Amino acid sequence: MTESFQAEPRRSNRAPYVGAVAFFLILIVVGIMFLIPKLRHRDTLKAEARVAAGPPSVLVTTIKQGENGGHIELPATVQPFDQTPIFARTSGYLKDRYVDIGDRVHRGQLLAIIDDPTTEQALMQAKATLAQNKAQLAQMQANALLSKVTNDRWQSLVKEGVVAQQDADTKLAQAGADAATVAAAQANIAAGEANVRSLSEQASFARVIAPFNGIILSRGIDRGSLISSGSQTNVTQMFTIGQSDIVRVFSNVPQASAVGLVKGYPAKVTFRELPGKVYSGVVERTSQSIETSTRTLLVEVDLKNDGKILPGMYSTVIFDLPRGGPAPLLLPANALVIRTAGPQAVVVDGDNVAHFRSIALGRDLGTATEVVDGLKVGDMVILSPGDAVRDGIKVQPEPLR
Repeated sequence: MTESFQAEPRRSNRAPYVGAVAFFLILIVVGIMFLIPKLRHRDTLKAEARVAAGPPSVLVTTIKQGENGGHIELPATVQPFDQTPIFARTSGYLKDRYVDIGDRVHRGQLLAIIDDPTTEQALMQAKATLAQNKAQLAQMQANALLSKVTNDRWQSLVKEGVVAQQDADTKLAQAGADAATVAAAQANIAAGEANVRSLSEQASFARVIAPFNGIILSRGIDRGSLISSGSQTNVTQMFTIGQSDIVRVFSNVPQASAVGLVKGYPAKVTFRELPGKVYSGVVERTSQSIETSTRTLLVEVDLKNDGKILPGMYSTVIFDLPRGGPAPLLLPANALVIRTAGPQAVVVDGDNVAHFRSIALGRDLGTATEVVDGLKVGDMVILSPGDAVRDGIKVQPEPLR
């Protein structure tokens, strides 16, 4: 009786929770029953609105055929024809400086003088040693001559039996030794002359001269500066000189336009800072290979500088590119669609139905792109297709005016 009495309260305690859950389930079912018709009604209204509005309006244009030739404009950079840093070949203090930034210099012109007393003293000592060796050589040559004459006489006397053979052999050995001493002295003189030439060359480096005609582009020293020889990273660069009478214009030409750009091919160069001025030049050299990272060909165009072109300027190089075969088709830049499937264009057929069509591209001309496959003359393409344009949807084309 006691166990039956205790079980009854536990069942009575769960009853409110079960009722609450059942109530909420009933509310959810009722809500769904009311919501589904409303959603269906909304979708029906949207469909009716689309039908009433008609197909989406799109701006279209007709594909046309470009010219059989054409040109390409590419960014380029101007560099001096020759440019080199000038470092000292000897150490010391800068005694005089004769040029500054912007000065025009000619080949062999004196730019600066370095005070190098160490080399000067070494050169003076080498010259003195050389003079001493030459004086010693003269003395040795005189001794060798005397030894030779004496030896000749003793060899004659030994044949007559006047002197002993031992004494004659001694004179012969003495003559040979004196001759060897002369040879050694002559070798010392040759080494001394080489040392003098080396030190003279080293001393000449105190005079810093221009290697070619050009302009001083930079200066890193002044009078009294401590100069160290060499070109290591911690060595001060004295000058930078550049030749700008002729400048090099470098440009990277895309692979699609690189074929045919050989030495002697004409080119035009313009500068934004020189409006209306067009410089004519020719391709002087190319890298003869396509850079794999950019798929471009490095091309150099040489120009005669009229004094207005500054090295380092940004320019635009223009190449006229003749093309054999049929002229390419031109697709407006805003009609090109790039997707994971590759480049595409949205073509509108005769029933005003839009179709995404894959295409093969040629050169990028800026406002338009050449199409080598996938389109034909007269195809109607959509300009700036939005999200509303899907494959197979009916559209209302509006020609571009």
